[in-house]
Amino acid sequence: MHNYMFADISRVLKKRSVRFGFPGFALCLALLLLFYGGKGAVSADMRRAAEFALDFFPLVIGTLLFVSVYADDFKCRAMQVAIGAGVSREGIVLAKFGECALLLLFTLLPTAALCFLLPGIRNLFYTGAEAQAVALTIAQVFLRTLGFMQLAATLCFLTQNSLQGVIAFALLSSNALYILITMIFLTGPLKNNVGRLQPFLYTSMLRGVQADILTGKPFVGILVLAIGVYMLLPLILALPGFRKKELSF
Repeated sequence: MHNYMFADISRVLKKRSVRFGFPGFALCLALLLLFYGGKGAVSADMRRAAEFALDFFPLVIGTLLFVSVYADDFKCRAMQVAIGAGVSREGIVLAKFGECALLLLFTLLPTAALCFLLPGIRNLFYTGAEAQAVALTIAQVFLRTLGFMQLAATLCFLTQNSLQGVIAFALLSSNALYILITMIFLTGPLKNNVGRLQPFLYTSMLRGVQADILTGKPFVGILVLAIGVYMLLPLILALPGFRKKELSF
């Protein structure tokens, strides 16, 4: 399983879309941090610029990685080859999850370095609270993107078709689905009959945890619930679902 995972990571990192897509995102982030606010900028402007750019990370980099990890494998039937070589189906699911986590770390760490180092070029240094806010945003983006990947990946494994997963990930990472569901929860009969369910959406829960940490409130329970429901539960469902699926070779 480990050999399969690291071989696939090597394949993804060699893809032209990833090799050019991430540097392109990093360049846009660098330009934003170097020129945002002009000469009158302050450290708070740098924090806002970093958080603004990071909010696009799931859609831009997350989509590139998701397509590379899942869509390419389903298209070229690499999973079938791995299974034929002795990798279990459960191993495939877990390897893909670990692969996504490592690739996100590989791309987020340089992004974090840019967020913290570039403002210093302009002699604009974060205060302690601002640095903590940016660090928490980076952690929140990591968990949000990985959770979206697992939700969409479960759909791929259950349907044996990556297109539905790619569409689902695009809707999740672009916040389109979040906005739609929020509008439904906050208006009409659902609000009156069910209550305000919007705070229990994955993005809302992670942002709530971020706010609780910044204000010194307890957060562990909400964080465990968010990861358990939106990341681990889909992973658990994908394991038996993929095991029962007939694969075409």
